[in-house]
Amino acid sequence: MGLLDFKKRPQIIQGMDLPMLLKVLARHDFQVDRECYGRLAYLLALGVFNSIYGACETFFNSEDIEGAQVIENPIFIVGHWRSGTTHLHNLMSLNEDYACPTAYQALFPNHFIFSQVGGLLFNLIAPTTRPMDNVTFSANVPHEDEFALAAHCGVSPYMRTWFPVTGGGAYSEVDPNKLPPEALESWRKSFLLFLKKMALSEGKPLILKSPPHLGRVALLREMLPQSKFIHIIRNPYVIYASTHRLWDKSLGAAHLQIPSSELVDQIILSWFKEMFDLYERDKSLLPEGSLVEVKFEDLEKNPLVTLERIFDALGLKGFDKFSVRVISYLNSIKDYKKNEHILTESDKAKVRAYWAPIFERYGYSMD
Repeated sequence: MGLLDFKKRPQIIQGMDLPMLLKVLARHDFQVDRECYGRLAYLLALGVFNSIYGACETFFNSEDIEGAQVIENPIFIVGHWRSGTTHLHNLMSLNEDYACPTAYQALFPNHFIFSQVGGLLFNLIAPTTRPMDNVTFSANVPHEDEFALAAHCGVSPYMRTWFPVTGGGAYSEVDPNKLPPEALESWRKSFLLFLKKMALSEGKPLILKSPPHLGRVALLREMLPQSKFIHIIRNPYVIYASTHRLWDKSLGAAHLQIPSSELVDQIILSWFKEMFDLYERDKSLLPEGSLVEVKFEDLEKNPLVTLERIFDALGLKGFDKFSVRVISYLNSIKDYKKNEHILTESDKAKVRAYWAPIFERYGYSMD
């Protein structure tokens, strides 16, 4: 993988240190396809870099990190991939009472406290837009905490993107209750450590965004009883087509094994169903005032109305001040063009067969 390739299709999990990388590879008996050796070499080089800088952070910053207190009232934006979670995250990040993990913090969880100035170098080699949708990308944009968790403890559905053929094993389960006890405990510790680091770095409540959190509502509420949730949903046909594009244009650059198109399709269909089943099972555990559901289509058509509904439902303050920044941001992206997706009748039939309850639950037409 050369520099130009990286700028076009970057590796999605960049922050793993060398011991964790070797541990994850060993789970799969080091079964890496020959076509992916360049990616593996890149990850190994990053692993050395992350190990060195992680050791520096441990030496210089461990006392401050250990003494930091988790700020226990985050807002979680949950929704399947390609549901509009990034757009909503970008909008909600304009609330100055909260902070969001940046791309640099999420991608380099082992040392971002020590190496935050590394964001300048990151911007020189990273793509300026995301490969699957041309959304602006840099070290400082709000980003998904799942990448931090995957890199730090190797427990995440994203492990399946590395090993789609042999599977991520028990460590890539969407349902946290299916994780081995030691893996779940490792995930908990990594998540709390990330929250401590973010508290030390930002000193504000967080707005976190991660599609896999859609299946972790009960776990997150147990760990952080004051947390609140925004669930965003989109037309399932669009989600299906756009998620395929995500795998093709972005996640595919992470593969250490080359999957068949049929296998990717099966992963997409099964993950969607399982995540929504978990969410529908667990959302009743959330007390009134801690969950609001919105449609992407409403957010796109009437952003201020939808955002005000979110503020009202969750009891957030300062909407008038927030809305001024929203209007300015929306003006700055007014020329953005979404990808267009076309599904065959065969694809639509397959989506209906797997996801019919979601169409019905959220009032989307299956025509």
